[in-house]
Amino acid sequence: MNNLTSDQFMIAAGVVVSAIIVLIIINIFYNRKKKIHTDSLPKEKESLRESLIDLTERKAQEHLLENKTHKKSPPVIKDVPKEVSLKESQPTHNWFDRLKGGLRKTHSQIITGLDEFFISKKDKASRAEALETLFELLVQADVGVRTSEYLVDKVKARMNAEDYSDPKIFKNILREEIFTILTATKENPKGILENPLQSLSDKKLPHIVLMVGVNGVGKTTTTGKLAYKAHLRGQKVVIGAADTFRAAAVEQLAVWAQRSNAEMIRLKEGSDPASVAFETVKKASENGSSVCLIDTAGRLQNRQDLMQELAKIGRVISKENPDAPHEVLLVLDATTGQNALQQAKVFLEVVNITGLVLTKLDGTAKGGIAIAIASELGLPIRYVGVGESVEDLEVFEAHEFVNALFAES
Repeated sequence: MNNLTSDQFMIAAGVVVSAIIVLIIINIFYNRKKKIHTDSLPKEKESLRESLIDLTERKAQEHLLENKTHKKSPPVIKDVPKEVSLKESQPTHNWFDRLKGGLRKTHSQIITGLDEFFISKKDKASRAEALETLFELLVQADVGVRTSEYLVDKVKARMNAEDYSDPKIFKNILREEIFTILTATKENPKGILENPLQSLSDKKLPHIVLMVGVNGVGKTTTTGKLAYKAHLRGQKVVIGAADTFRAAAVEQLAVWAQRSNAEMIRLKEGSDPASVAFETVKKASENGSSVCLIDTAGRLQNRQDLMQELAKIGRVISKENPDAPHEVLLVLDATTGQNALQQAKVFLEVVNITGLVLTKLDGTAKGGIAIAIASELGLPIRYVGVGESVEDLEVFEAHEFVNALFAES
């Protein structure tokens, strides 16, 4: 009985102890879980609160910045072309810098080539070597064989035997001879005037200018730029879209006319170009315009048709203004090199060219074509272009061209 009671007691005690241990373990586990849950909840709430605060502050800052930007934005001036800067925001580089940059490739072809030749000879070049090198460099720059031979002969005639060891003397003589070619045009054979007869003068109003050239040389763009420049000078402009078979050219001129605050005369596609030219001159006379620009077709596939079309335009506009056109500007692409010279010869057979516009000089090492054209055709270069913007088209002046060509970087 006692043994049984004792065994029962031991079992009961063991059960109690086990129960206590289980309770302790459960309590510890429960407290730990509660602690973890309690500790994590505030952090989540804190994290969410901070995120909301950050988002609110960020939105407020963005709204404030947007308001400031909106207040500081200058008004959009619709009449100003995208590529034309306002006066106060124009680049600091002047025209000479842009011209020098545009002639950089041609400078490298001719002038740098000469420098490298004289350095390789250690200033002991023979006359034959120097003249042969000069000829090769000029031809490579598209000065042309005939004009290159002419310049070599001129340099040779002025150089003493000992001068060939001095590259400075050699280049100065070459500079002077190129300058003489660029200034001695048919209108000014002795080269007394450096820049004879500037385009768009105010002597006869309206000043009627016929723009000619093959498609793709920048003729329509040049017409628009000249209109805009006249507008900046305060002159009233009328533009005629006489290239009636090219819808793209007409639309391009329409944009430039809007920018230049100019009146534009356009008829339906395929209309008689002479009719457009006549209406343009008539409108310019009626509204007291200073400048009248007529953009013409440039299809050389059929020379006879082109000749007849331009001749008809000349006859028709002379009925409205006996002196018209006062000027016929031929636009040439400098990147085409000697092809530009051939185009000029074709147009000279068709119409009386009074001046040239040489575009895209910045994209070529063939800037020597300007020298070739002046030498072989005796035509004055009126304008030269070295880029896409309006500021990159300026009146050509021989001394600036030569100085930019020979200028050191």
